[in-house]
Amino acid sequence: MKRFLLYLFRWQLSTPILWVVVRNLGAGIWSTVAANLIGGAIFFWVDRFIFTSYAVEVWQFKDKGRCDRCGREESLWRLVRAANYDRRDARPVFLCMDCSKAKTDALRAQGYRIRGKSR
Repeated sequence: MKRFLLYLFRWQLSTPILWVVVRNLGAGIWSTVAANLIGGAIFFWVDRFIFTSYAVEVWQFKDKGRCDRCGREESLWRLVRAANYDRRDARPVFLCMDCSKAKTDALRAQGYRIRGKSR
């Protein structure tokens, strides 16, 4: 509840700017405050879903480095989070394209739903 109220408060910080824009349309300050409360109440749950959902894959990239599996030096990445897969606390393992494809194919075979990096 505390997080929700803080979120609504942050939304209200935009009220003066929004009111300056919509006052020419006939909106008063109180209707702008009410609109911001309604918008904040809706988008709190949308933002919460987006930023905590495991439906969104999270990948971490390195422009250049050495693959932790084969030792090849090139651009690297690692899958951090996907549906039923979470390696945020694990020791990071960065892989080249070929090793990453092999690992994500193996994870898919184990039943993980991984969409990206399977070229």
